[in-house]
Amino acid sequence: MKLQPTAVISFALFLITLAVNLSMPLFRPYAELAGFNNGQLSLVLSAYILGMLPSYVFLGGISDRIGRKPVLIFSLFLAFCSNLIITIFPSIYALIFARFFQGVALALSMGTGTAYISELLHSDASASVRAANATSMATAIGFSGGAFMTSIALLIHFSYLPFTYFIAVGITILGLLLTFFLPKLPPIGGSLVRLPYFPQGSFPINVSIAICWATTGVVIAIIPTQLATFGLTTYAGFCLVLINWTGGFLQPVIRKRFAPKTSLKLGFAIIPFGFGLVILGSYLGVLPIVLMGTACIGLAAYGFSYQGGLALIADLGGEQKARAVSGYMFFGYVGFGIPAVLLGFLADSIGIVPSLIVFEIAIIVLSLYLYFTFDKRKK
Repeated sequence: MKLQPTAVISFALFLITLAVNLSMPLFRPYAELAGFNNGQLSLVLSAYILGMLPSYVFLGGISDRIGRKPVLIFSLFLAFCSNLIITIFPSIYALIFARFFQGVALALSMGTGTAYISELLHSDASASVRAANATSMATAIGFSGGAFMTSIALLIHFSYLPFTYFIAVGITILGLLLTFFLPKLPPIGGSLVRLPYFPQGSFPINVSIAICWATTGVVIAIIPTQLATFGLTTYAGFCLVLINWTGGFLQPVIRKRFAPKTSLKLGFAIIPFGFGLVILGSYLGVLPIVLMGTACIGLAAYGFSYQGGLALIADLGGEQKARAVSGYMFFGYVGFGIPAVLLGFLADSIGIVPSLIVFEIAIIVLSLYLYFTFDKRKK
């Protein structure tokens, strides 16, 4: 049976995103072994953003210049390196290098993979839509799949070196071998650097995705520590699974049934509600409430707010649509990384739950401001 090139590209994107959260359920245990506090752990996790943002901005057009295939292979190789590092040295220190490689790999591969599939389907009138759908599905499964696999493995038998690490190394080698057989398309040329563009009126939309992704970053970096106080560390990975699944898998429904403006404004309401549930569940030590909250967060962060904002930004961007979308994603990635670090150090000073309440107040105020600012601007 001959594998379709589009299936191989989707598989490669799945493997790259799988690596990103493969060790997520063990972030807190690794930090405890090394004696790291919440702020220090957040800094370690931010290595992901340190690798991603410069690569995203300054190497955003590299696959246009040298071709899709070599960039995809290199990205997958970096994902393999990150898996290998954490497998050989399962510790918080190895995680610093692994997260950096994951950030670079993701920054280089996302646009490359989508463009690669679209160009292979050039004869299809709906090539761009099919490419976007394939990328969304592969990455949604990948982002959550790594955490899900490791969480299940830890429930079966807790180990600082779960068997899922070896599985990830093995299937990534398989993916690398398959990508060498992909067709080589000629480069289309263009600028290597893709500086973000922020069109007039885009500020509330860009800030909305920053708030949403900041909330997911806080859940990943801080909530596992609070769950650990109730002996629920091994369940932390399921929070990330729900964040990705509820938003990612419902994207087609949201695109079809909700106008972009309505979708974005729904996100303003869902995020503080979901995070409030996370705080309540974390305080009481009731896992189902925490999981309900993370599902709501995912519904906004990767569903309503993301889809609505993306459509509105693309429209505002006009001929500079690609750069406007880059600006939108830039805000999202900054939001994902920086607030979690600040909140980590705040948690060390005043406690986890009080720091989460401070963050909840901040996102309520910002969500209300953005809701009414956006509404007034549209009128």
